[in-house]
Amino acid sequence: MKHLIDFGKQAKMNKLKWTSSLILSCGLVLTSFNIYPINLYVQFIGVLGWLVVGVKTKDNALVFVNGVGLAILGFGIIYSQSL
Repeated sequence: MKHLIDFGKQAKMNKLKWTSSLILSCGLVLTSFNIYPINLYVQFIGVLGWLVVGVKTKDNALVFVNGVGLAILGFGIIYSQSL
């Protein structure tokens, strides 16, 4: 039974990883076409998803890089509102 529970959690985690990756990739495409500031919002969502993955899997490297990325994008969003 525990194996089935772990499989369910793993399936949800894989969905979150793939969804976050696709969203983040869309944000990168928006950035390459200089579609600002929407690109920041889209990337923020993707990075937030990966931060959740890092926290749930206790992967400190993922938490660090996505925490920093989230802060940078957050400041970018705040800055874009002041223009």
